[in-house]
Formats: sequence, structure tokens, C-alpha cells
Amino acid sequence: MIRQHTSYYLTCTPQRVNGKIQQKPEKSMKRRNLIEEAGCSWIEAENRVHKFHVGDTSHLQAQEIFEELDQLVSKIKEIGYVPDTDFVLHDVEEEQKEKYLFQHSEKIAVAFGLISTSKPKPIRIFKNMRVCGDCHSAMKFISTATGREIVVRDSNRFHHFKDGSCSCNDYW
Repeated sequence: MIRQHTSYYLTCTPQRVNGKIQQKPEKSMKRRNLIEEAGCSWIEAENRVHKFHVGDTSHLQAQEIFEELDQLVSKIKEIGYVPDTDFVLHDVEEEQKEKYLFQHSEKIAVAFGLISTSKPKPIRIFKNMRVCGDCHSAMKFISTATGREIVVRDSNRFHHFKDGSCSCNDYW
């Protein structure tokens, strides 16, 4: 019987980030016959739903989206954002870890939202999993840098980002 991995993975990942366990959750998940659900985010623009996965370049506006994302990363770094590479569990160089973080689906979705919605409207993103700590932090900086309200509905709660803070008071 194949079971969903989410509960198991969410339990293991913080322990691994904190150094309490050394084994990658994926290895023990395989032994337990658990499958990994692909993370994705979606956003509605002009009465159409746009879905994004990690590193997704399949969207018709992918080049424009990633150009916006690159500019956005520069802006938020200027105002104090520091990527938290502890959330990247791949054994790669720090620079590559940063690139992985910037390709999370919710960051791609927010970049799309910035180019696809008018300024007074909040950007509303839905995510099928819990938002990672780095994306949570980045969204706070993005709301400051752009002056936009961003709402992210993840698997646990709504996060309302505005002027650099989140409605969850960083209890996510």
C-alpha cells in the first residue's frame, strides 16, 4: 500500500535541518513505501488558473516571469533578505542552493502575479504543501519591496504578507 509522504516528510525535514538526523528522509520514505507529492503553486489571473512547479519553465511567459524573479531577488537582497540555504537539503554548493531556493513554485507564482495583476490588487497564491521558511521570509521582503499585499494559502493556513510582516506572526 502506498501512503502519502507529507506527514512523514514534514516530521523529518525540520529534524534534519536542525541536525538531529543525518539520513535523508527520501531514503527511509522509499523503504516505507511512501510517495512524494510534487510541490506546486497556482494563481488566478484574468479568469485563468496558472500552475507552477519548482523550476517550472513551461509557462508561455516563462522568460518574462524569470526576468521579474531575478529583479525581485536583487531588490529584496538590497533591503536585507538573506537566503536560508538550510532549507535546501541537496548536497550542493551554497550558490547552487540559492538558485534552488529562487526556483520554488511560490516565488515563481508571485513573480507571475507581479507582472499579471494591477498594483492595488493583492496577489493570491495557493500551495499544495506547507510554505518553506525561506519562502515565508522572502514573501515578507517582497511585500515590502513591491508595496503589494500577498496572500499565500498553504496546506496549514492563510499567510497575509503586507509591509514586511505576516498575519501568522511567524508562527507557521
